[in-house]
Amino acid sequence: MGQISIVLIAGVIFLFFYEPSQGVGEFNQLLTLIVTAVITICPPLLAYFFGRYGTRTLPTDQDARLHRLYRIKRSAIIFECLLLIGYICDVYLLNLPLLIGKTLAWFPLINTKHLVGIVPLVTGLMLIRLAVYEVEQRVTSSNWKREEYLSVHLKFLLLPLLPLFAYLSLLDLIAHIPFLANHTYLPIALMMSLIFLAYIYAPLLLGLIWRTTPLTDVNLRTKLHRLAAQDNIKYKDIVIWQTESVANAAVAGIAPWSRQIFLTDALLQHFSDDEIEAVVAHEFGHIRYKHILTYLMFMIVYFLSYAIYYTYIGGPLESLPSTSSLLPAIGLVFFISLYFVIIFRALSRRFEHQADLYAATLTGKPDALQLALARLAYLNCTPRSIQRLFELFQTHPSVDRRIKFIERFKGGDPSASRYQNYLLEVKLLLILLPMLACILFFSTPSQLG
Repeated sequence: MGQISIVLIAGVIFLFFYEPSQGVGEFNQLLTLIVTAVITICPPLLAYFFGRYGTRTLPTDQDARLHRLYRIKRSAIIFECLLLIGYICDVYLLNLPLLIGKTLAWFPLINTKHLVGIVPLVTGLMLIRLAVYEVEQRVTSSNWKREEYLSVHLKFLLLPLLPLFAYLSLLDLIAHIPFLANHTYLPIALMMSLIFLAYIYAPLLLGLIWRTTPLTDVNLRTKLHRLAAQDNIKYKDIVIWQTESVANAAVAGIAPWSRQIFLTDALLQHFSDDEIEAVVAHEFGHIRYKHILTYLMFMIVYFLSYAIYYTYIGGPLESLPSTSSLLPAIGLVFFISLYFVIIFRALSRRFEHQADLYAATLTGKPDALQLALARLAYLNCTPRSIQRLFELFQTHPSVDRRIKFIERFKGGDPSASRYQNYLLEVKLLLILLPMLACILFFSTPSQLG
């Protein structure tokens, strides 16, 4: 969830909230097409020239260069927001969905056809990433190949759209089946089923980002299996992401029989066995403290919260006679941003600290973990420290903050040691689930709309 572009999600929301204004009949399709092209291209061009201007002179110190690059990459969100604003104008003022509808009038699946309208936004976001890549090459001369860089970023953008595409396609098919079309709760059941399947088969989705191969190093595999057996950590397999340029690790899959640990080839190439054990033990920490299950709970709480939001805020906004569909869409984007950017990422950063302490304890080698974190920052060309304000929007704490947190734990700091237990935030989720369900249950049908 942390890698999902909130700009893309906002664009999808504005697209599906669109309703043609009264009296809209014929409109200038050529003008809409030209403006769509301009809106798609201009923000990436601005991002590119801004990056070139920001790197016209570069400091010689490597850390200072990385901070300069980080500031430029951080500014990319400004150009993404400009792209989103232009896209909203394109949708609501120039009737882009109507143009899509007329162009694909022959296509029978209405909801699926509507989703095609997101293509200009995806194209613009990819062009902004291309601009960032060109600037990054000027600063760091990283090993990323342009094709690999764009392919990975495109896959990350499309991943959240795949379940949505499947959901909309199934809804379109259901609409053509008479005995299913009138079932009120079928779309909700379908959505929840897709979410559960996504969490179970997440390893397959992650395998679409980078090609995977089995871990063939028998000695390392044996060490990692023994490490997992110390605390009865269960998983299906450890596989290697073929990236050539990125040092990283991940765990995916809520069920032990589908769960996989992912290591990149760059991680195996540049890290010692002790450091690799520490990194993998960090992923074991996510399993031990059931972080993936907690994320699933977090998603369920979102749907319950959204139902309450719609009952008392979203629905009334839509029913106002003078309100266009733009205002309810803005309200929903704000709600999702608060939930998934501010709250979710705060929870994610705490989970990273918890997994770090678990790795330090399980391996008994906290120094190896600290070295691994520093090496990850160096190989991935990311600054070790980030200003606290900007860290609030990250899924991971800065490397320096994580290293200092491990130092506090080694020194016996009680505020750090409490992360060895289940966090208060997780317990609050367990309380919120039945509480929100009760609120919904006792809401009147008229309130639920």
